[in-house]
Amino acid sequence: MVKEPDSGVFTCQAHLPPGQYSYYYVVDDEVVLNPDEQYEVDADRGAVHKDWSYQADAFRVFYCTGWEDTVMHYRRLQPGHTPPEHFHALPMSVPSSRDVEAGTWKLGTVVPSAEGEAIEFYLSNGKTGDQQREDRPSGGGLYRLPSPSSFKLSFGKLRPFPRGGDERIMVVSDLDGTMFGDVNAPDAFDSSARFQAYWESNQALAGSLLVYNTGRSLGQFTGLLKNCGGRVAVPDVLITAVGTKVWKRKGSDGLTWVEDAEWAALLDKCWDLSIARSVASKLRKHYNNDEGMLKVADDGSEHQHRIALIIDKSIQGHVTNAMAEAFSQADMEVRIIISGAGSHRYVDVVPIAAGKEQALQYVRSRHGIPQHLCVAAGDSGNDILMLDGDHPGIVVGNAQGELLHWLVSRAQDDKVLLADSYFADGIMEGLMRHGLY
Repeated sequence: MVKEPDSGVFTCQAHLPPGQYSYYYVVDDEVVLNPDEQYEVDADRGAVHKDWSYQADAFRVFYCTGWEDTVMHYRRLQPGHTPPEHFHALPMSVPSSRDVEAGTWKLGTVVPSAEGEAIEFYLSNGKTGDQQREDRPSGGGLYRLPSPSSFKLSFGKLRPFPRGGDERIMVVSDLDGTMFGDVNAPDAFDSSARFQAYWESNQALAGSLLVYNTGRSLGQFTGLLKNCGGRVAVPDVLITAVGTKVWKRKGSDGLTWVEDAEWAALLDKCWDLSIARSVASKLRKHYNNDEGMLKVADDGSEHQHRIALIIDKSIQGHVTNAMAEAFSQADMEVRIIISGAGSHRYVDVVPIAAGKEQALQYVRSRHGIPQHLCVAAGDSGNDILMLDGDHPGIVVGNAQGELLHWLVSRAQDDKVLLADSYFADGIMEGLMRHGLY
């Protein structure tokens, strides 16, 4: 912080993404609070002051390039004044987007210094002499922005990009049947490739979050990324095992992940794996260990906060009732999730604090995304809890009958939309209809 000589007051300026921030002061290596400011007790940080950062009017230029380093050379144009000869040199940063086919997106932000200000600029690779390269409009000259807003510049064309200045959103999507179709079909990843191109060149530039909420394991997901030909967008967060595991991405290729230890600790408090295994074992014995009727697909060895069964659909009622009674007698609250179609059903038993919607809310809260800017997308019955949350939802056009039945039977409003388009095309359609595209 900088001390003002006359008043002795310390001040600082910071340009932060929109959102709420916690802060405190460090004076002579001691953490202190300002007695003249209100404070709150934060569960993670203790006593802190809190304040909001709002989106300032600014000139934002998103530039797609193959240059490793990019510099935005700009000058300010004041009404009634002669344009200055001097250009400011602003190194462009890399937003949260991953690389796209045309290169890497870079961002330059200039905050206006006066009312009615415009700017002119050109771009360079930051080198000098024979190695210097510049990007100017066709025929030379300068690019011109008449007023603060967000713009995209690629292939020599400057376009308005209002999403670049909007609040970031969070899209939480199921994978199989929602983001893409049958992985063995020749066109399996066509729609997900279109979504990837849209996401990386639009929402990711605005700092939006992509979350996959899938029944796949981590290994199955990374295997998918390796074998899809780069046609599935890499998410920022991964939720697996029916909402019992949350993973944070390391690196940009989506192959290295770190489990969220806080989420795991939260589930530990309300789960006893030995009790869950005992309930599953008694049910298996009840059906004489006939795996055609009831098979234990995961006894907690793979995912310590989940028991997974595959059962004949004819015994669904008995299994769920028996489980509910057994866990009640053990004084243990659980969530029983039924999914699947055809002759068999999948039964997942997880802690009461877990589940697709509960994990979604945990991630949303950790990243400070408001409910109305968090969108869930799914195609099957095990997505119902996630879609029924207090936030917008999208049911893709290829949804299974169980989900369509739920959609028809619920109150008809605009919170959960049924898209006409299939798979990831339906997600993009739903974002557009929710006004978040």
